[in-house]
Amino acid sequence: MNRPVTPSLPRLVLIGEAFTTPAQADRLLAAVGAGINWVHLRAHEASTDRFRRAARGLVPWLRAASPSVLVSINSRLPVARELRTGFHTGAEGPSLRVARLRLGAAPPLGYSAHAAAEASTAVRAGATYVFLSPIFPTSSKPGHPGVGLQALADVVAHVAPAPVYALGGITPARIATCLEAGAYGVAVLSGILHANDAAAAARRYLQALADASPMAS
Repeated sequence: MNRPVTPSLPRLVLIGEAFTTPAQADRLLAAVGAGINWVHLRAHEASTDRFRRAARGLVPWLRAASPSVLVSINSRLPVARELRTGFHTGAEGPSLRVARLRLGAAPPLGYSAHAAAEASTAVRAGATYVFLSPIFPTSSKPGHPGVGLQALADVVAHVAPAPVYALGGITPARIATCLEAGAYGVAVLSGILHANDAAAAARRYLQALADASPMAS
């Protein structure tokens, strides 16, 4: 059950984990140059100052590489406000209500959920979209079997029409099944940023998404 396309949000999100390192920042820029139109900046282990400095340096470069690129910031609300980006939170981050008050009506607000009830609560609280993870087994969560495609379909049913992005173990070959389960799009980390050629990997994901849904962007 493919969901209707919402033109304002890209269908592929690149999770910019550890973007504070120069090598990772270079990979993100290469992926944007290859057509990625949403970069989500995340660095759990970085200090507040390091995160802010790195984001201040990278965000203008991302926007120069693609003026239409959407940038979102994970957890660090003051940085999102300063750089006028989207914002993403979870159970342990700033609340969606506070984020909306501080950022205004325009920026998209996201929430990381792991079950239908949590996702539904987030959307009622103001989330523009939801990440559901992990869909499949992934090296970032050793031993976790993944919630699976049925859980993805359940979340989609609970939060419609809010977009749901499948995250965790997403390969190009798995994109079609995620969309068939109702996902609006997918979020990817290692499949692009751990590849030998980030730009080539980005193009493979974009092509798989286009093949799975001709209206995808």
